[in-house]
Amino acid sequence: MLSTLLPAIVDAVRPLPVLASGGIADGRGLVAALDLGAQAVSLGRRFVASAESNVVPEYRERIVRARAADAVFYEDLYDVGWENAPHRTLRTRAVEEWETAGRPPSLARPGEGTSIGIDHRPWGDVEVKRYAPFMLAPTFEGHSEYAPLWAGESCELVNDVKPAGDIVRDIVREAERVLRAR
Repeated sequence: MLSTLLPAIVDAVRPLPVLASGGIADGRGLVAALDLGAQAVSLGRRFVASAESNVVPEYRERIVRARAADAVFYEDLYDVGWENAPHRTLRTRAVEEWETAGRPPSLARPGEGTSIGIDHRPWGDVEVKRYAPFMLAPTFEGHSEYAPLWAGESCELVNDVKPAGDIVRDIVREAERVLRAR
């Protein structure tokens, strides 16, 4: 948990600056991270739900509708070519089918190795296999219910899609309100 690890990391690497990441999506999280010793923060999923984000609109909307409980932790689900990289994603048809099959390990998962679509990259088309880790960008053409929808528990705090500049201004305003209320 960020509130436990952050002070220990700050102490361990002092005088180096620390950037806090994970679970921060609003001004309260910004103030908390700074109070715990961070010099800056990184906000991931909050900016996936920005108007400028290079993801398909469906992914943005899923982040906005999601609650913290919808961002499920997996040790090894979307791990083709990315082994030993635990992650959180929203539930999709791929997750449901894998869970229904009893959460089998890599190489034994439902539909593993089958194509879920094509990612049209500048250097050429790339076939995307089921359980491959990639970002669901507008360049993808295929079955998005089998793509990873990366999301942390901070999706609970993301309730709209708006321009990135507005997100930053809102976070700063909320942080200032929190600090004035002390």
